[in-house]
Amino acid sequence: MTSKDPQRVRSVPTPSSAGATMVAMVAMAAALVGCAAPTPRVASSAAATAVSVVSQPAPAYPVEIVAREACPARDPDYGDYRSRQMANYRQEAAAAQAQGLVMRTPDQAEAAIISADEYAARGAPGVSCERITYLSDGLRVVGYLWRPSGAQPGAGLPLLVFHRGGAGDDSKLRPNTQFAFDRFVRAGYVVIGTQYRGNDGGEGRDELGGADLRDVLQIVRIGQRLPWVDPQRVFALGYSRGGMMALMAARAGAPYRAIATVGAPTDLLAVRAAGGRNSLSALARAIPAGQDPEAALRARSAVHWAEELNAPVLVLHGGADPIVSAAEHARPFAARLQALGKTHELVVFEGDTHGLQMSGTERDTRILEWFRRFDAPAR
Repeated sequence: MTSKDPQRVRSVPTPSSAGATMVAMVAMAAALVGCAAPTPRVASSAAATAVSVVSQPAPAYPVEIVAREACPARDPDYGDYRSRQMANYRQEAAAAQAQGLVMRTPDQAEAAIISADEYAARGAPGVSCERITYLSDGLRVVGYLWRPSGAQPGAGLPLLVFHRGGAGDDSKLRPNTQFAFDRFVRAGYVVIGTQYRGNDGGEGRDELGGADLRDVLQIVRIGQRLPWVDPQRVFALGYSRGGMMALMAARAGAPYRAIATVGAPTDLLAVRAAGGRNSLSALARAIPAGQDPEAALRARSAVHWAEELNAPVLVLHGGADPIVSAAEHARPFAARLQALGKTHELVVFEGDTHGLQMSGTERDTRILEWFRRFDAPAR
């Protein structure tokens, strides 16, 4: 889908100072680290009520889903959540300082954390969550599904395909990833995502953008056939490695109306050219023997095939991201989209982290507005 709307490039300043310096090459091993904000812990007690259980009897699911179970509820420990948020901030702030990047202050990071009331509201009834196992290339692959609890078959809801970041158990999906996608589900979206093969008990081997791309394409097809979903209203969101996967899936034919990425690596060849050859070891281990390493990097680098992208792309990035540099990835990618006349928008949040930890509300609002802009519900 194309749009005649003008392309937009924005820079969001830090409350205290604009124009934080963005520099330097980022190691590929770090670039594949997931970037979602720390996830609330999951309680083992069935007495917690943060995420509602799946209502019974359930409607018919696609046959490729071979197992599913209701998610456990969230541990409502707000103090622990705050502590983990600040621990994540301190880790990224130290890395940013080492690279000469200017991140917002600890006081600003603490002020950006949602209140106890907001935290509790994110766990209110209304969101159903399931851990699913589905078949992809004959392998049993794990994923998650979130939806409005009251959704009825035939509701025609839009589908949001979430592409997780990281590799292995790092940043894997959990029942309360993104607070069970509370803002998106309450906005009417059904959200589905894969752990990729070989992760979280799934079969096969994660190739970080190789054969695991088919796991994404398969879960898109499954999502389109869910009883509450309008199969024409499909959107994509990816964080870090997940942003890379979302763009690769669009290139491979996933029918996304619009895409949003957060902290996505888009030029791994540039990482190697800048001297990061040794730091590409994580990806090198994932590439099957016999494949050309340069071709594998190019296949995972959207800046080199941006002309094949037809869905509008929202590129969000932290100006002080120490894991995937905005200067190395987001800005060149947006410039390439601009040169090609592709509908896109670049927003750099000055002084913010890899997952835009200090701009969470604005981040999600921009993503939802982007999707609405290109949505067209069936009449």
